[in-house]
Amino acid sequence: MVRAVVIHAPGEARLAEIERPQPGPDEVLIRSHAAGICGSDVEVYQGTRPAEYIRYPVVPGHEWSGTVAEVGERVRGIVAGNKVVSEGFVYCGSCQNCHNGLTNLCEAGYHEVGFTRPGGFAEYVVVPAPLVHTLPTDADLSHAAMLEPTAVVADSFLRARPRPGSTVVVIGDGAIGQLAVHLARLHSPAAVILVGSRDDRLALGMRMGATHIANYKRDDVEALVAHVTAGRGADLVFEGAGKAAAVEQAFRLARRSGIVALQGIAGEGARLRIDPDLFALAHLTVIGTFGANAAAWSYAVQLFSTGLLDLGPLVTHTYPLAAYQSALDTLVAKDTGTLKVLVTHESQED
Repeated sequence: MVRAVVIHAPGEARLAEIERPQPGPDEVLIRSHAAGICGSDVEVYQGTRPAEYIRYPVVPGHEWSGTVAEVGERVRGIVAGNKVVSEGFVYCGSCQNCHNGLTNLCEAGYHEVGFTRPGGFAEYVVVPAPLVHTLPTDADLSHAAMLEPTAVVADSFLRARPRPGSTVVVIGDGAIGQLAVHLARLHSPAAVILVGSRDDRLALGMRMGATHIANYKRDDVEALVAHVTAGRGADLVFEGAGKAAAVEQAFRLARRSGIVALQGIAGEGARLRIDPDLFALAHLTVIGTFGANAAAWSYAVQLFSTGLLDLGPLVTHTYPLAAYQSALDTLVAKDTGTLKVLVTHESQED
């Protein structure tokens, strides 16, 4: 038996003992080290996640890392003791979307670790071998747990392909926004402007790579972007705030023929007030991102493994598995200084 946090129904999360899973011939058994909590996990607990993207009871934990404990008999290239991370979407590999690289949109149906099958809040997790990415032997597994949101942001940047010398605006100063700033700096931008509402997070954004910051509660964001771009507007606007107002602002800040990347989820009932002619007249490219495909995962892991990512500053709180409820409450409270909350399997070491 192994320990796991099980959400039986909205509002019902308990630490329980479950059967230790056994890997099939093409699967890998991973001993989970750490798992992050994000807004999607809060939705699962509160019961606000759309019904087609959750199956109760569930062991959450889609942002996680660990060490290989056992591999199936047909698995090659992965061995016990490897430090690893796992993609979330379980894909068939044979549908049109999978053949086109859209493994996050597999036509065989929605199956995702931590939402429809057990995730990293269990001490041991079984996943298909193609989802597993190995890490260097000296990798910090607590930091590696941040690679799932990193891959999601990377998916947007791989599609947007900002050119060197571009101006990038990031709306949202949470973990996703911070990661967008951190990845944007790798594209040699002329400027990276982070827009948010919390001064502590905006200050962190400067550390993560922003050249300018703006608190939309007191600063004139549009005037700042106009000043930095000599009136042209931003080449790329990345929206990660998950609010309708932020989406509307993103379109106002983009230049003609610019790119707007939308990653925040505003939730059911949110509505936009945008002139439908804007898209054609401004010649805009709009990118929506649902999770990360395998290529984005590979890119994120490569950046991490070669030392180009510093994810440590994003982790502000760490709790043992038994204190999962406290970890969840900490994230929901959104107190000053709170950003990424991790839960660790405390009996393990890096």
